[in-house]
Amino acid sequence: MAIINSFPDTDVRSKYKGMVVAIGGPPHSGKSVFLAELYRQLLARRPSGVFLQRACPDGEGMWSAESDPAVVAEIRRKGAFSQEFMSFVLKGIENLGRRFSILLLDLGGRKTAENAEILRRSTHVLILSSKDEENEPWSQFAAAEGCQTLAILASRLFELAPGVLDTTKRTPDQSWSGEAPLRGELWQLDRKGPPELYREAISHIAEWLIAKVESR
Repeated sequence: MAIINSFPDTDVRSKYKGMVVAIGGPPHSGKSVFLAELYRQLLARRPSGVFLQRACPDGEGMWSAESDPAVVAEIRRKGAFSQEFMSFVLKGIENLGRRFSILLLDLGGRKTAENAEILRRSTHVLILSSKDEENEPWSQFAAAEGCQTLAILASRLFELAPGVLDTTKRTPDQSWSGEAPLRGELWQLDRKGPPELYREAISHIAEWLIAKVESR
């Protein structure tokens, strides 16, 4: 579905209060789990300064991150990138970007014309990818819309015995500091997996992101 003449008359990004960060990357990389945890971590630190906007009609939301996976699979319904949906999302991004210091966008997993429109209204993209070969194409996709790559994070899954927290399969200690693009790994971004395997690393990312906003 093509979006006609939707490019803003002026670059709305110059009017934003802070950063509008789109979370993109190939499907099945754990973006919904990552976003839910990052949003919780940011809210704990800046309750009135952050907002999460779903920009993909995939039926996901904070509800799916906080519900039983079997229930989510039963009631989740995917939508489509209709003209009405895109109009709602694009106007929402422009308005919310003026109000919040950090606006997170759930971009979805495809390099489509619709996602290009969303990136045109984003200041940064954070790439979460289970496929290393997709990292550079996603970064180039965002750059074509004037959107800076903030981070490239590899998403890794490992088989864990039921009910067993394998401490050897956790996100390795690493420095979440320095200039963008930040690079690192996140492990077990899965609704069925124990959050202890990724929570601390995402906490560091939240702190890093706040520091980036405050230094602008």
